Amino acid sequence: MEAIVAVAIVGIALVPVITFISQMVTGLTRAGDANARNLAEQAVIELLEPLNPLDRPSGDDQVGDMLIHWESKDIIPPTKDVRVGTGLAGFSLGFYNVTVSVARASGPWFSFDMRKVGYQRLGSLQMPGTIPSTPPGTMQ
Repeated sequence: MEAIVAVAIVGIALVPVITFISQMVTGLTRAGDANARNLAEQAVIELLEPLNPLDRPSGDDQVGDMLIHWESKDIIPPTKDVRVGTGLAGFSLGFYNVTVSVARASGPWFSFDMRKVGYQRLGSLQMPGTIPSTPPGTMQ
């Protein structure tokens, strides 16, 4: 009888300990997943840092086991003409919202948005109201 009572007391005492261990394992798993996602997000941001959304508005890239997909939508459409008196008169500039989706082999993982500037050198560098220059060594 005493052995049965002892086993019951030990069993009752172990239930909270087992529950605590289970909760700690679940918490550590979540923390590990959040850390992996954070590191992956930083890696994707570094990968897309040189992205020019005016040149490549959408695309896919594979990094390790991650498939990265991005789509750009203009917030402010790019300029189409030379604007005298601005700091970057010879460039077409636009502002974009880039939606990035990251997937693994198991399926979609996470997504986020980033803001980027798209730029492109305008075809003609001839400024309005200026005389066209001739390259050195040529005759006019």
